[in-house]
Amino acid sequence: MGKSSLYACVAAGLLLLGGTPARVRAQDANRDVVVTPSDVGGVVDRVQKLTGQFKGEFDRAVSHSMMDGTRLEANAKHRADDLHDAANHLGDVFHDKRDKNNPAVRNQADRVLSFASDVNRVMMHHRFTDKLQQDWDLLRSDLNALAQVYGLSPLEGGTPPPPNAPPGQ
Repeated sequence: MGKSSLYACVAAGLLLLGGTPARVRAQDANRDVVVTPSDVGGVVDRVQKLTGQFKGEFDRAVSHSMMDGTRLEANAKHRADDLHDAANHLGDVFHDKRDKNNPAVRNQADRVLSFASDVNRVMMHHRFTDKLQQDWDLLRSDLNALAQVYGLSPLEGGTPPPPNAPPGQ
């Protein structure tokens, strides 16, 4: 057997064992996009955990904001509750089905993203603490990874513009 045949056999063997995982970068440059069911499970678990933490911080921030005592405050808090509840249900459905391609999992992911879209609008149009904004950015990154897995629309945004910024900035 020649050297080139040996290299070809070794290369073929390596491809059979591990393949060549193609990784695509997510919006957050520090994280990879989800490519395997275990990766999806990790994102689902993080979303479930982060929505609970975010909900508590969001409720406190909204209570100390200009929205305090308004109908907008009640609606915003209700949407954060809905997001957390939907994320918990997504975790339950995902771990019950153990199949990221199951329609029930996709439907629940769509529901999570729908509630997240409402919270995202509040985060984009009102000023909150840097900590809360950073927490939302991290959660939104995971939500967008989930959206990409299921071919759903990602959440818009980033940090809101500074006060008195010209339109479009």
